Amino acid sequence: MLVKFTAILAINANDGGIDISTNFGVVYQIKKLKVYSYDTGDNIYEELKMNFKKERLSDGNVILIIDDISKEIKNYLINMKVQSINKNEILKLAEQFEDVEDREKVLRIAYEEFEREYLSNIK
Repeated sequence: MLVKFTAILAINANDGGIDISTNFGVVYQIKKLKVYSYDTGDNIYEELKMNFKKERLSDGNVILIIDDISKEIKNYLINMKVQSINKNEILKLAEQFEDVEDREKVLRIAYEEFEREYLSNIK
């Protein structure tokens, strides 16, 4: 199923990088993280609870961008109304843009963000 996104905008983030804002939810980025355990999933959810109002989480309007996540933990987070998208899914999404310029923008933002994140130190 092809979903048409009416707005994908790049905005400057406090950390000097770029955040992605959409018309379908808040994108919360933890790009360096590979999530394969329930403990990590619980830690992510606890962090989200500290950063977002309860209503936003319960409405399912928070989307994580993660380097990689197991299907099991992805479903676990979905049950808590937290969506996630990994790097490969972003690349597949970009392929679906018919307009070459839009596709290039998405790919450039994804490339720059993941590159910057991998070069940084986890604190």
